[in-house]
Amino acid sequence: MFGSLAALRDINLTFEEGKITGVAGPNGSGKTTLFNVVCGFYAATTGDVFFDGTRITKKRPDERAALGLIRTFQSNVLYKEATVFETLVRASWLECRTNSWQTFFNTPAYRREEKGIRQKAEEAIDEWGFSAVADVPAADLPHGDQRRLGLAVASMGRPQVLLIDEPIGGMSGEERAAVVEHIRQLNRKGITIVLVEHHVETLLAVCDRLVVLDFGSVIADGRPDEVVTQPRVVEAYLGTEEVTE
Repeated sequence: MFGSLAALRDINLTFEEGKITGVAGPNGSGKTTLFNVVCGFYAATTGDVFFDGTRITKKRPDERAALGLIRTFQSNVLYKEATVFETLVRASWLECRTNSWQTFFNTPAYRREEKGIRQKAEEAIDEWGFSAVADVPAADLPHGDQRRLGLAVASMGRPQVLLIDEPIGGMSGEERAAVVEHIRQLNRKGITIVLVEHHVETLLAVCDRLVVLDFGSVIADGRPDEVVTQPRVVEAYLGTEEVTE
């Protein structure tokens, strides 16, 4: 609740391990608010959030991320003063086990950890296709590449569940196809994915299940090809033209 406004109402969802679940709905339907509650950026007014059977309602966002519950954002949230490589190194903070004094004194444990993180970042550079721009500042990348880098940053935290918020906004068809393939690759690694997206073809192409929100409530939940034809979904969000694309 935001004052007297119910941004989410009677939401009761379980996301199946290893699957890709799409979340759709018109602007203001509660999609990003749902992500914010699940990840701890907003506190639920009532109700609880569970992760792998454990109640995490009172945990901070960083504590939830450490468990493997990680999200992306609609905007390009990057270390824009850092290069692509430096950004991916910083994104490995969840891997850090050495403390500040070990870092200050450059202990063997710190050096081993730093070497491992840098190697992991180099592998991510190759995997995500950033080899040619590894030394380019993240702020100088085209929009589509910044969006892909945001996904790469999220993947560096070794997520068990990855919540992806509108990853292909403002992209060309070729850029969308590249991001869709990356999402599939992440899922093939065993990562459970929850995907908020407006682009219907993307949802139909990658999702095992589709949940549709309207005015903060679930109005449809099931197989994507079945959900998009439901009259209430068409009326609330998709529209005849979108369904027949």
